[in-house]
Amino acid sequence: MGGTILAAAEAAFLKFGFSKASIQAIAAAAGTSKQTVFARFGSKERLFIEVSNALLRERFSAEPSRGAPVRDKLIEVAAQALDAMLDPKMVMMFSIIMGEAKRFPELARLADEDSTFPGRERMLAIIAEAAAAGEVRCTDPRRAMLMLQDMVLSSPLRAAIAGADDMPADARRNWVTDAVDIFMDGLRSSN
Repeated sequence: MGGTILAAAEAAFLKFGFSKASIQAIAAAAGTSKQTVFARFGSKERLFIEVSNALLRERFSAEPSRGAPVRDKLIEVAAQALDAMLDPKMVMMFSIIMGEAKRFPELARLADEDSTFPGRERMLAIIAEAAAAGEVRCTDPRRAMLMLQDMVLSSPLRAAIAGADDMPADARRNWVTDAVDIFMDGLRSSN
């Protein structure tokens, strides 16, 4: 049933946006009741985030190799994050969050939690482990992760929202590699 609700919610949010998609219509399309949707997801905001999470989860492969250098791990995860966020459905979902953030602050707050984006959690774990091992100098791994995330995603995502031409795979990889290299230069080992 959860998958059916998510599929109906995805279709509604992508077609109508957040404010105009009704839980009643989503429930009807899923063949269930409004009460069931709220019992399962708690709120319209949480349902939207779960739709986003479902779209993102399938875009991330297994954890990067334990023995790989920090730079390689970050490039792998950052490339997956960029590919995931440039998917047309995710561009639309992100646009909806940004457009509705002021009217629906809970939606924006939930979207900003680390657990709502698998790439964030993975980048944070890589940076935190590298800092703990003394491979990089970093006193606040979460802050560093947010900076890397912005370096990787901000400009390409803005271009996608504006309808600019799609960034080809080789350009995406070069963008990610450059961003990670600049980021790593800022976290030089304390050794």
